Amino acid sequence: MAKLNWKDIMAKSIPIFREFVDRGITPTVRTIYYALVSKELIPNTRSAYQGTCKMLVKARKERFVRWEWIADETRATRGLDRPRWKPERYAEAWIEHLFEQLQGYTLPKWENQTYYVEVWIEKFALANTFDTWLDDMNVVLVPSRGYSSWTFLKQAADRIRENAEGREVIILYFGDFDPSGRDIERFIGETLEWFGAEATIENIAVTKEQIDRYSLPHAPEDADEIAKMRRDPRFKKWEHGLFRVELDALMAFVPDEFERIIKESVAEYFEEDTYEETLETQGEERKTVWETAKGLLDDKIKEMKEEE
Repeated sequence: MAKLNWKDIMAKSIPIFREFVDRGITPTVRTIYYALVSKELIPNTRSAYQGTCKMLVKARKERFVRWEWIADETRATRGLDRPRWKPERYAEAWIEHLFEQLQGYTLPKWENQTYYVEVWIEKFALANTFDTWLDDMNVVLVPSRGYSSWTFLKQAADRIRENAEGREVIILYFGDFDPSGRDIERFIGETLEWFGAEATIENIAVTKEQIDRYSLPHAPEDADEIAKMRRDPRFKKWEHGLFRVELDALMAFVPDEFERIIKESVAEYFEEDTYEETLETQGEERKTVWETAKGLLDDKIKEMKEEE
């Protein structure tokens, strides 16, 4: 194949960015890569992916692409919430925040529902997109980042036992279609069960049916990718051979369908009638919250004064 003209590719990537941004999506570098593959602007190879990474760094440095247009949620800066204001302004802001929280009180959307549902995704960098699409569903979103640690899964099991309260637990899983991606489902289910939290794990994406239906790129095309896949200890039991698809490809190729798949997978377990019945008690619940908050605030101020 002839050498890729990255300047031309960079120019053609701008409309792709705008399309994602208009949808409220902050794409990852890998999502843009697969979008370029879907438009046959670049091949599906490791070297093309590396070239895309370099191109997008250059594009941002030269201001063709905004820095905030690409998601990188694998790192977090700590300590930004430490107060820097004068005491009077700090107190005022604290009171404003408190009242905003109280005024916005609503009963949890999944209150009294038959199922307790969580959405788990293998790719941490896609969390922002999932969060945007599921904003009105009020469902727990868990970026598992591949094989999660036992500590992480212990915390998840504790959370599920506390929040599920005897309801049937459903985990909707979104991950890569490859030996590790499929095995992660088993690992999550078995580890949660070991910690005493039984859950039904449903593989929502990427599936073989979706790969076929949307013609997703499924075969590694260069030696490095093939060698990496063969090194995976789970490859020997992988019945699909050199066949794999990343979750990012589904979003890049068919974003509307991907959004629909995500929303419908959650909606399947949500009972609208139960929710409407629960809302009828919300007025009394909010009154109780206000009265309780006022009492706790009065007691706390009194306690603080006595300690001075």
